[in-house]
Amino acid sequence: MNLRAGLISELGEREGDPVLNSEPIVAWIRSLTTFSLEEASQWMAREDLRTVPIEKLRAMRRLKSALNTLAHALHKTQVEQKHPELIPWLQFRTRLP
Repeated sequence: MNLRAGLISELGEREGDPVLNSEPIVAWIRSLTTFSLEEASQWMAREDLRTVPIEKLRAMRRLKSALNTLAHALHKTQVEQKHPELIPWLQFRTRLP
């Protein structure tokens, strides 16, 4: 996905292209979003992250990595217009572990 995002960043998005289409990145992020934004906010608001189950921390870290990958190519895509539900996640990603 990093290679795809890098190529999209350099060459621009092309809908239907097997490499330059951002939809596989969006699908990947959706598959990693196994909890709500509210749940993630509650977990990150805890004073001691050691009280958050390790699997939740790992899931949030995987999601952050995926969001960072998308953010790398975001300026060359229509993702924000096509998938406005991802905007809050993209804004929240800096707070993820």
